[in-house]
Amino acid sequence: MIGWLLATAGTAALGSVFPVVNIELYLLGVLSTVEGPVWWALGLAAAVGQVAGKTLFYLAGKGSVTLGERLGRMTRARAGSRWARWMERFRHKNEQRPWWGRGVLFLSAIPGIPPFTLMCFASGAAGIRFGWFLLAGLAGRAVHFLIVAGAPEIIGHLPAFG
Repeated sequence: MIGWLLATAGTAALGSVFPVVNIELYLLGVLSTVEGPVWWALGLAAAVGQVAGKTLFYLAGKGSVTLGERLGRMTRARAGSRWARWMERFRHKNEQRPWWGRGVLFLSAIPGIPPFTLMCFASGAAGIRFGWFLLAGLAGRAVHFLIVAGAPEIIGHLPAFG
C-alpha cells in the first residue's frame, strides 16, 4: 500500500510540472486494476504530490526560482501591460482582504479553473504566505482528487436503470 501511495504522490508531482502526465487517468487506472489501495488514501496522496509540484510555480511567482523564459517574463511584466494590471489588482485585493486570495486559490484548486498553475504563480507574486498557499492548495486539491478517486466507488453503488 505504501508503494502505491508513494507512486501516486510522485506521479502527481510529475504531472503538476509536466502536464502530459495525467494524474486523474492514473488514479482511475490504479483503482480499477489493482486490489488493495484505498481510494481516499490515493486521493490524498495525489493531492499532496500535486501541491508539492505546484510549489515550484508559487516560488517562481515570488521570484525565488526561474522556470523558463515565459514565466520569467511574467514576473518582470511591463508596467501597464494586461498581465501587470491583473497581477496588481490581485495583489491589492489580497492585501486588503487576505481571506479573499486564499479563497480564490482554494476554489481554483477544486476544478483547476482558472488554471491552478496560474493561481499558484499568482499567489506567490501576490505575497500569499507559503503556509496559507499550502493549506488552501492542499485542501482544494484534496476535494478534487477525493471526488476523482471516489467516483468509481460511488458509481458502483448507484441503482441500475432499465
